[in-house]
Amino acid sequence: MTETPFGGESQNRLFIIIAIGLVGLLVLGLLGIGGYVIFSRAKRGAEQVAAAQTAAAATAEAQAAAEAPTDTPIPTFTPVPTATPTVAATNTPVVPPSTGTPEMTPPAPTPVPTATPTPAEGETPSAGFGGIGAILAGLALAVVLVVARKVRLAG
Repeated sequence: MTETPFGGESQNRLFIIIAIGLVGLLVLGLLGIGGYVIFSRAKRGAEQVAAAQTAAAATAEAQAAAEAPTDTPIPTFTPVPTATPTVAATNTPVVPPSTGTPEMTPPAPTPVPTATPTPAEGETPSAGFGGIGAILAGLALAVVLVVARKVRLAG
């Protein structure tokens, strides 16, 4: 191995250590995302079972309550409403500010309603790159890494 004037072997070793650390962090992140997806699906299935059981229990309670005799309510005293004085409007003139030139002001733009897309129940709103965009961004970063390495070694 030839020794370069910038430190050579030790810089290459440091670069390799940093690159391995970054790849390790990437793998840990992917494992974390995979675990989240797996466990959230399992949790969602358990929640659906619990919701079905709750609905069945509520139906049974409603049927039992419908069959049970109920007491008639005792009438309560309702107070009589009293007259509330109203405040009469006063004549307060409103004078628009003058700008010095007697021109007609342009009409205010009218708002136009636009539809806002809403995600389906239990679905994350779509934002960001998406699956293919994230893969392309990762490949672009890998290309930048390789090109920077080649330039560093060539220079």
